[in-house]
Amino acid sequence: MKRCSIIIHSVSGNCYIIGSYLKELMSARNVDARLYRVEDPDLHIWANTQETTNDFYEDILALPIVGTSNLLKSDMIILGSPTRFGNISAEMKTFLDTTLPLSKDKSLETKFFACFTSCSNSTCEGAHTLTAMIYWAQSMGMLHIPFGVHDELDYCDQPVSGIVHLAGKEGAIRPSDRMGKEMEAYADILSAYIQE
Repeated sequence: MKRCSIIIHSVSGNCYIIGSYLKELMSARNVDARLYRVEDPDLHIWANTQETTNDFYEDILALPIVGTSNLLKSDMIILGSPTRFGNISAEMKTFLDTTLPLSKDKSLETKFFACFTSCSNSTCEGAHTLTAMIYWAQSMGMLHIPFGVHDELDYCDQPVSGIVHLAGKEGAIRPSDRMGKEMEAYADILSAYIQE
């Protein structure tokens, strides 16, 4: 069975919700899907100041922290990060910076890649974050699998490159059922690439 590592940074819990659901969808499609988190030494501070962080604080902390060895064992890597000023979070960037040796030895070349984000303001801002993650994947020689265009969905407000969740002020708007249909469509696409 092919392995898919879903690596998230989540503060409000929205990337955790999306990552968990994507793991469930990929597992249902015969993929060995695993959910990891990047290290965030300040998450407890957010939990004390932002109510939405408390909703999933223990769940997020229970996830294993990702290491570069997890990437090497993966056939597909999916990144999920909050949007910070149109870019990935500092914690996700810190983790990606540890992968420089993997870029030099090209050990991630030809692995499949996908991404998602949760942001406060606009799909456009989130699309910039997706582009940042895609740029990292391209630098590693990975093959990006886009979300694409989906006329079969009644409503779809997603960029072609990946999934953007609009969370509103303080991340209080949780991923909805409508986004579930988009996630199912993306899981169908992604799992088709790594079936044996």
